[in-house]
Amino acid sequence: MNPVRLVVVGSANIDLVTRVPHIPRPGESVIGRSFATVTGGKGANQAVAAGRLGAAVHFAGCVGDDAFGEQQRESLRAANVHVDYLHVDSAEPTGTAVILVSDEGQNSIVVTPAANFRLTPGHIEALEPVFRQADVVLLQLEIPLECVEAALELSRRCDALSILDAGPAQRVPEALVGKADIVSPNETEAEAMTGVAVASVDDARAAARCLLGMGARHAVMKLGAKGSLYVGEEEVYEPAFSVTAVDTTAAGDAFTAALGVIWNQTGRREALRFANAAGALAATVAGAQPSMPSRAAVDAFLAQHS
Repeated sequence: MNPVRLVVVGSANIDLVTRVPHIPRPGESVIGRSFATVTGGKGANQAVAAGRLGAAVHFAGCVGDDAFGEQQRESLRAANVHVDYLHVDSAEPTGTAVILVSDEGQNSIVVTPAANFRLTPGHIEALEPVFRQADVVLLQLEIPLECVEAALELSRRCDALSILDAGPAQRVPEALVGKADIVSPNETEAEAMTGVAVASVDDARAAARCLLGMGARHAVMKLGAKGSLYVGEEEVYEPAFSVTAVDTTAAGDAFTAALGVIWNQTGRREALRFANAAGALAATVAGAQPSMPSRAAVDAFLAQHS
């Protein structure tokens, strides 16, 4: 079987990660246990994940003309991701994310987009040749919304399946949601988009129906320890795998990439199960891109949990 041809348009950051006993409350100082500089950014994470899962991947984004930008480029290349459309901007530094990770594996993140916000709709239009060859296009919300909208429109013109990972949480224009084939938020992102607080699978179902009402063709809800839910042509709920979480920072990115890789190859339940497995494995390893699992690791995990 030929590999899935996948384009990721999104952010490329360097994560400044400090491990702490617990996430500090407002006004509280805590002593960090360790510090690391790790390649991240939701877009680049998903590109690396898709590459490790066996897809043929192109990444489009923007980094600064600095050491962090080169570090990101090398990480993408190491995952066999094509970086011809990774632009270098001399006016802004590479984006960063300051991440606190608690002993329980939970995280708190502050993103400074910097060069990511130098991406323009003109850059997106230049992607038409590679979009016309793509099976799937992955998008997130860490680049300007006009670029996300332009990429969704181009995906539809080029007959490529578009998947909008709705992170980070923010209110998104209904018209933009309606241009996506698949919208995939977590609980917090779903509430920001729909106004529906998601504390249960039933809540997630209600939020998903709101997304369909906005025009999305399919909704895939990422529910963390509760698993995932598909609402569209049918409704499918798939429980999460039980793992010991080390760092949940990019588990959602692993899920989204896996969804893009597997969507056209199997049924909805099997797709959710595959994506759940990728997200679970990512949560067991520290760091964003370092935690993205290989196809062999996901297949082995699924075989062990069959």
